[in-house]
Amino acid sequence: KKHIGNMISKFTDIGKIYNGWDAKELECFLDYVQPTNFISENIEKEKSNINCIPVLTAGKSFILGYTNDNHKTFRKLPIILFDDFTTDNKYVHFPFQIRSSAAKILVPKENINFDFKFVFNAMQQINFVSSDHKRYWISEYQLLTIPFPPLAEQQKIAEILTTWDIAINTSKSTLEELIKQKKWLAYNLLFNRNTDNQKEIKNLVPLSKLLIRVKNSFTPDPKTYYKQIGIRSHTKGIFYKEEVSGLSLGNKSVFHIEPNCFILNIVFAWEHAIAKTTLNEVGMIASHRFPMFKPVPEKLDLDYLLHFFKSQKGKDLLGLASPGGAGRNK
Repeated sequence: KKHIGNMISKFTDIGKIYNGWDAKELECFLDYVQPTNFISENIEKEKSNINCIPVLTAGKSFILGYTNDNHKTFRKLPIILFDDFTTDNKYVHFPFQIRSSAAKILVPKENINFDFKFVFNAMQQINFVSSDHKRYWISEYQLLTIPFPPLAEQQKIAEILTTWDIAINTSKSTLEELIKQKKWLAYNLLFNRNTDNQKEIKNLVPLSKLLIRVKNSFTPDPKTYYKQIGIRSHTKGIFYKEEVSGLSLGNKSVFHIEPNCFILNIVFAWEHAIAKTTLNEVGMIASHRFPMFKPVPEKLDLDYLLHFFKSQKGKDLLGLASPGGAGRNK
């Protein structure tokens, strides 16, 4: 009961916070360093040696590349890298250089006792819209308010959230590794590399001998409503459009979808707009821009075909069969 009583909230200008907490502006804790002396001029995409320094941006890319020049490296860590135009920000705990003067390097103010990681996590909860192309830190962002508990609670909250960060980053690394392993496995299963590291070409068969074009076009009834399908790019499957009347379709050539067929969007095949139809699409329609093919019985598994087109080799072949833009494919 005593614990519950201590947690009763109070109202502040940022809403309700717990008793014993304050609401303080970011400028109370954070100062900034101008990036001019830490801007890298030479960037390589890959590390050339283990001593390379990462070149950072506060945006989604984060690590843009690496440099061998150590003279412009920022080493007083940790810091928050803040994009002054978008307000994107990253927590950085390793030596780095930056690419652009659009960033500010946020550092803890001296002689103030607080948990820096806690303040960073509190910043992630700020709902701020950067709608204009201008610098925000000095004019607006540093004046924003965050809840501010006693130091012991700051440290505990930061510790809990850091544990979650570690778990998330570990999961991301595991997922990236699994994706790499699957690509390697798919390549070897599809294009078979032997122990001498030489490519062993499997039997190559034209798709015309494995797929049968489904042609069941009809003229839409003006009084009937039809649900059409679409195909997402990058082999991400089929989606459903809103129903339209036969009258609005006019003389457009359409056909009914059949299950277990290979289907593609001939306008965006270069973006890998391919899919496999299922029973869920029975009764729906598509236009002539979505040719549909049935597999020859006992010769082709459609899941295998989709996996082939998801491989780099398959994507390259789709690209070669396309005009290179959003036009009709060959």
